[in-house]
Amino acid sequence: MSVETEAFAVHASGSMSTGETEAAVVDHLEQEIVDLDALIMAAVRRRSDLARSLAPVDVIAPRTGSSSFDDLGSDGPVLDRMLTRLAATAR
Repeated sequence: MSVETEAFAVHASGSMSTGETEAAVVDHLEQEIVDLDALIMAAVRRRSDLARSLAPVDVIAPRTGSSSFDDLGSDGPVLDRMLTRLAATAR
C-alpha cells in the first residue's frame, strides 16, 4: 500500500525509563490502530448500507476511470472495487 504517515515523536519526561516509555508509546499506537479499525469498519458498513439503498434507484454515474481513492496510488482503485463488491453482497 502506498500510504505514508507522519513521524511520531516522543519526548519522555519524569521518572519512566526509556524502555517503559517506548512500551507505553507502542501500547498507545496499538490501541489507536484498534480504534481506527473500529471506525473504518463502521464507515464501511454505513457506506455499504447507503450504496445498497441507492442500488434500486439505478442512478449510478458512469465510471470515469478515476477513483475516490486515487490518493492511495495503485491501491485506490482496488479499494474502490472492494467497497463496490461489499455493497453488492446481501446482508
